[in-house]
Amino acid sequence: MKKKDMTLKLISVFLILIVLLTVGSIVLLKALMNGAGGPGGTGQRSYARHYAFIHKGADENLWAHIYDGARMRGEELGVYVEDFGSQLTVDYDRDELIRIAVDASVDGIIVDGEPDEEMNEAIAYATSQGVPVVTALDDCAESDRVCFVGFSNYTVGRQYGEEILKSDVSDGITVYVVMDNENAGGANLVISGMYDEFAEHGVADICNIEGVYVNNETTFTAEEDIRDIFINGSLPDAMVAINSVYTRCLFQAAVDYNKAGSVALYGFDDSKEILEAVSKNLLEATVSVDAARIGTSAVEALNEYIDTGYVTTYIAQDTEVILAAHAEELLSSDDEETE
Repeated sequence: MKKKDMTLKLISVFLILIVLLTVGSIVLLKALMNGAGGPGGTGQRSYARHYAFIHKGADENLWAHIYDGARMRGEELGVYVEDFGSQLTVDYDRDELIRIAVDASVDGIIVDGEPDEEMNEAIAYATSQGVPVVTALDDCAESDRVCFVGFSNYTVGRQYGEEILKSDVSDGITVYVVMDNENAGGANLVISGMYDEFAEHGVADICNIEGVYVNNETTFTAEEDIRDIFINGSLPDAMVAINSVYTRCLFQAAVDYNKAGSVALYGFDDSKEILEAVSKNLLEATVSVDAARIGTSAVEALNEYIDTGYVTTYIAQDTEVILAAHAEELLSSDDEETE
């Protein structure tokens, strides 16, 4: 009986702590909004609008660039763009952060979209409260979002296919596309684009494209799953990674297991580390997108919608294939700027 009472007491204490943490997070959020750098802060610059920037993507480097673009454009337009949720003590999901942002009376939301019911409902809640939502990089197409800012995964697939076809595929080829459940929709469009590129050149029937799923819970779990591909079984002719995290894991695993050159690797993003891998031919090529421009366009889309009530539903950003020579030029340019 005493054990049962003790268990009930522990459960009660735990629930109280959860409530206190949640309330404390919201209080802290409001304090941050009204403090340094936030709208209405004493002695600080005043802003006409306050936008919440929400993301949970695994590719932190890419999202940092997107946020920088949004923040800098916001400064120019008199908009405070907050990296929403980054200072909270509780790790909320994106749909929960959308609801908290709405309750905190933000003027607009930029969010890393996801095609699921929870995200749909959260965006519907924001819309019902008069808060427009723009999805960035990843979409939630069936929701009430006013605009999606991103790039065409299908086009990226065609670009990968074009690069792969520069090698001899007359005897057939097997391509692995590294993906996870969270980016399955975008990855499948990449695969579709690759297939159509192969079909256009009459080799689709001898080219096998497979999606290989990895656990993206953390960078470490993704790295372990990718390493397993190199350790267990035979390697494909080519492997494609569609974010910078998987790209780095791919070429690092190839180096660690002496497989560099045994399989053609294709990556995504133009970070310094990835450009160096391309310049050293550890990667055949990488596809990049102007991440900062995505953030810039998202802020401009929210402003346009709030000002006029209208905005285009899709703002496409161009992607670029970077080969070794161009990678070396970009690295040299970066070195000159830092001197």
